[in-house]
Amino acid sequence: MTSEKGEDRLIEVEPTPGQDLDLGTRVDGNGITTYHVICSDRRVGVFLEKIYDKDHKLIRLQKRSRDSRSETFFDTTTGAITHIFETASLPDGDTLTKNTVYFEDDKSSEDIIVISPNGELVRRVEREVIGIRTVFQGQTEYNSDGTPATTVNHRMDSHTGNVVHREQIQWQSEQQRSLTEEFFFDNSGNLTKYNKVLFNANCNPLIEELQTFDPDNHAVLKREIKGYSSTGRQNCIDTLTYRPDGKIAERHSTFFDDQGNTIGSRDCV
Repeated sequence: MTSEKGEDRLIEVEPTPGQDLDLGTRVDGNGITTYHVICSDRRVGVFLEKIYDKDHKLIRLQKRSRDSRSETFFDTTTGAITHIFETASLPDGDTLTKNTVYFEDDKSSEDIIVISPNGELVRRVEREVIGIRTVFQGQTEYNSDGTPATTVNHRMDSHTGNVVHREQIQWQSEQQRSLTEEFFFDNSGNLTKYNKVLFNANCNPLIEELQTFDPDNHAVLKREIKGYSSTGRQNCIDTLTYRPDGKIAERHSTFFDDQGNTIGSRDCV
């Protein structure tokens, strides 16, 4: 029985809501046995196919409806799920595809892609999970021409679930960043460091700013601003330290030549 015939049969059948209909059994020449079952609901309509190996162990489960499809793969030795593939049509016309792979040690990875009706990439989401906790999630939004626009990455502590690192990227073209911001947190979720880099058209750093915070009261302890030449060589650094009341305690500036040698400095209080 092909999937097309099964779907035609789904349209013809008008069962009682909630009733399961067995559509038959097929034994292939290689010994694989396939069972076709319809889970019937007048508003949904799902075609379910279970595929077993020659030892009658479940190896794949397929579900199809008018707007979605999924395949679940099983380890025939342990019975555990190894892989799930899903695709669905979204209300706005976009298509969502999700691919989940399960590994040992209770780890899994998930890749989600959203594609527009004309085939352009809209969004991509990547996740890494240990147990029930997400330890990494990255999401990229794309322009209408398919080039990346923005990316936001989060890394979480596997024990507490708290965010330990957040990265935000603005893209000027594929593989070329225009702005990167990074936030670093301690195990209690307090911000400890912030780093921002502005890039020029050649993808070299132009200005970099680093701020260090007191995790107890979130006050700025130190601020460094680095300047770079058009070739990406650092040509200056401005360092500011702050008092507990938030006022500047000390400021020191250093300037460099193209070879990285110090050519001047100054101190301000």
